[in-house]
Amino acid sequence: MKKIVFILACSIGLVSFAQNIPADSLDFYRRSAHVLLIEKKVDEAVELYKKLALSGDALSGYQLHELYSQGNGVPKDPQEAEKWRSLAEETLALKAQQAQAKAAEKKSEESPQTLEEVLNESGRLIERGGREKNTAIIVGLAGGAVGSALITVGMTQQSIAADVAGGIIMGGCGIAAFVLEIVGNNHIRQGGELMRRVKISGNGISVSF
Repeated sequence: MKKIVFILACSIGLVSFAQNIPADSLDFYRRSAHVLLIEKKVDEAVELYKKLALSGDALSGYQLHELYSQGNGVPKDPQEAEKWRSLAEETLALKAQQAQAKAAEKKSEESPQTLEEVLNESGRLIERGGREKNTAIIVGLAGGAVGSALITVGMTQQSIAADVAGGIIMGGCGIAAFVLEIVGNNHIRQGGELMRRVKISGNGISVSF
C-alpha cells in the first residue's frame, strides 16, 4: 500500500512534464499510469499512456487500445483504439528488427564453418522457431481467455480494477505472443538461410561462405 501511495505521489505532475520519456524510465511511468487509472483519474492516466506509447512503450499502446475499444473511462472509439494498436505493433516490429540486426551481426561472427555444423545449426534454428510460434499461440489464447474473464467480471461488478487487470493481461499477452511470433519466424528464416549455403554439385556436397 505504501508503495502504491508513493508511486501515486510521484505521479503528480508527471502527466504535464513526461515528454520523450527515456527508455529506462518507461516502467516507472507505466506503473504511475496504472495507479492513476485504478484511482479513477482516467484523463491523467490516458494522457500519460499516450506519452508512453509515443516514447516507444508498446504495452501502453495496447492499454490505450483496450480502453478505447471497451470505453473504460473514455468514450468508446474504435478508430482511436486501432490507431494505438497499430502504433504498438509498429513499435514492436521496429524493436524486433533492431534486435534481429544485432543478433545477425553477432551470429555472423560465430557462423558455423563446416557442413555438419551448418546442418546442425539450421535444424536447431528451425526447431526453435517452431517451438516459439507454438508458444505464441498458447500465450495469446491464454491471455485472451483470462483477460476477457476479468473484463467480464469488471463489467458485471462495475469494478474498474478488474477491467484494468483484464486489459493489462490481454495487452501483455498480446505483446508477448506477437514478439514470440516474430522471433520464431526469424529463427526459421535464419535456418533456411543456412540451408541455402549448402551446395550440391555432382556427387559432392559443400558449404558456400
